Amino acid sequence: MDREHRGDLDLEVKIHDLELECEMYKKNNQMYKDHISELQNTIDRLTTMNKSHKTLNGQLRIRLTRLEQEVKDLRAKVKDDAELIKDLYEYP
Repeated sequence: MDREHRGDLDLEVKIHDLELECEMYKKNNQMYKDHISELQNTIDRLTTMNKSHKTLNGQLRIRLTRLEQEVKDLRAKVKDDAELIKDLYEYP
């Protein structure tokens, strides 16, 4: 066929190419939507985990502070007891 008579065929080929391209964009769009949904689920899980870790961290800090105070109190008691024992042994 010469150039003059290919007009309809060229348009049909172009339409077919555009339809294929449109399908490709639809599939890509769905793929991106699915990926965004998965990312949002991951963000939600990580946010929940972060909240739990913050709560646990706060509880651990409180416990650590209490233990540090107990150690301080015990050291003071040991020092007092050591001085008392020393005084008892040095008693005439």
